[in-house]
Amino acid sequence: MIKQFVTRKHKFDAGHRVMHERFKCHNLHGHEYHVELTFSYEVPKSLGYAIDFKEIKRIGCTWIDEYLDHGMICNPKDEKLIALCQELGSKFYVMRLTDDKGFCNPSAENIAKELFFIISVLLNQTDETKLTLEKLTLHETVNCYVDCVGIEQEDWDRLVKSDLWRNLISFKTKLGELEYDDRLL
Repeated sequence: MIKQFVTRKHKFDAGHRVMHERFKCHNLHGHEYHVELTFSYEVPKSLGYAIDFKEIKRIGCTWIDEYLDHGMICNPKDEKLIALCQELGSKFYVMRLTDDKGFCNPSAENIAKELFFIISVLLNQTDETKLTLEKLTLHETVNCYVDCVGIEQEDWDRLVKSDLWRNLISFKTKLGELEYDDRLL
């Protein structure tokens, strides 16, 4: 079976800081992130595609907008930044892809890995299409980006046991499924 690919781009603005970094990235700062979501599929649906681009936007990009866009992405150990966001009533997201000490800097690499998990849970399909997130590219600046093609099984297993997993399933359920083929209505 030949794999085919479909890619959707999206952008969001978010702030972060890299704890314990010796140079300028330890400061609070922000980026206009650009993300590319590349899915493989084996068999297109009856309309000729595996997934409508609007569906990737409706579910995956909506999650990014609701939880990351115009917010701070925080290391769970960055208690002062989290407390400040709470005090100000400001939007923030706490990284879940932590090490055994609960530490996870919101670096481009870590954000990409966590987004890879999130988008996979929200959009991978086991139907005839076998739609699978193959690669996530996260541009932190116009000159700097990371590619993520998966995460370690132990990280996946840890995230599945976290509140993030339950929140993703709830989010996906709330949005429901849409049928794009009017012949099936």
